[in-house]
Amino acid sequence: MLSVDVRGLTKIFRVYESPSQRLKEILFRKKLHKEFIALKGISFSMASGDVLGLFGDNGAGKSTLLKILAGALEPTSGTIKVNGRVTALLELGAGFHPEFTGRQNIYLNAALFGMTEEEIRAKEQDIIEFSELGDFIDQPVKIYSSGMYVRLAFSIATSVDPDILIVDEALSVGDQHFQKKCIERMMKFCEQNKTILFCSHSIYHLEQLCKTGIWLHRGEIRMKGPIKETLSAYQDYVREIEGANRDATQAVAQGKCPSTADLIVFIKDIWIEDLKGRRCSSVETGQHVILKMKIGAIKRGVKGHVGFGIIRNDETLMFGTTTHIDGIEEQPLEDGSEFSIEVPNFHLLPGTFKVLGLLTDESGLHPYHMARSESFKVRTEIGYYGVTVMEHKWQF
Repeated sequence: MLSVDVRGLTKIFRVYESPSQRLKEILFRKKLHKEFIALKGISFSMASGDVLGLFGDNGAGKSTLLKILAGALEPTSGTIKVNGRVTALLELGAGFHPEFTGRQNIYLNAALFGMTEEEIRAKEQDIIEFSELGDFIDQPVKIYSSGMYVRLAFSIATSVDPDILIVDEALSVGDQHFQKKCIERMMKFCEQNKTILFCSHSIYHLEQLCKTGIWLHRGEIRMKGPIKETLSAYQDYVREIEGANRDATQAVAQGKCPSTADLIVFIKDIWIEDLKGRRCSSVETGQHVILKMKIGAIKRGVKGHVGFGIIRNDETLMFGTTTHIDGIEEQPLEDGSEFSIEVPNFHLLPGTFKVLGLLTDESGLHPYHMARSESFKVRTEIGYYGVTVMEHKWQF
């Protein structure tokens, strides 16, 4: 059974030069507006249990589409069929009254999602505990920070037992600890066969959370399909437009990783060394090297996964892996711990590179911290072309 079915959806906004033009248009029956096509011919469907990632440039129509699906906007044309209770996290503060306390807004916001007062009362304490707002729950939300708004909004939206959850960039606001809680709750929703439509600029979160992807471009679907394929095509487009080689690693950085002062664990130092333990400012193609990092931890008892990669000076990712990808169990991330990965044959050809380090939570989904080493050179007397040496055998 389809949870969401969208066919030929189009949204056109009327744009006026001034508010008075609206009145003049009515009185004089003369067209004084310009039309802006925000969405054009959008069609897609989602079955129960689908997790769909929505991405694209700013102004592509993502938020407009989500508002229509949530019932906050009416389409100009097309059909939308939604089966089940829908909850949505859209723009910051939507559905909240600034003069009401957080507790009062729980009742207001949950009622907008279709819950009865009795249902809200049964969920009230769970919502408060998940939001971690403490005594602020009885203070007016007009004094809340953006992070506190998101805590309360996400807690309400995910506590009303929705069949379909719509999330628009909620993970881009708030501290790292709460972002991790949000991801864990969304993963539980996936396990419960609920439908999730997740809009984000974080390539990392999209790739890890979603099964399929839709790339919106100037109000139209430019591509839809498996999340890795659609994200790869989008990244190729970004590289072409910006004139630089960006990749998924840089997209993780754009996923709003907090500063070191706000981190639970972080990378203190990262480097490349030879087998004698000497740090290298240059290595030879084919050399046996070790990539190493030393971490710091503000909180004890944290476990997670560790990743290493090599990036070129233009930010192109040459190689990357994590303990999660390689099927290794999560590691204790204690202050002063060192991690390393051995590379018996460094295949890269001459260029300037950096070691990339990554720390994630136990699920491998939420990045704690990412850091780069100092640049190092690769040198060789081999006359191959390209960026790497491939094992090969001539045949005649």
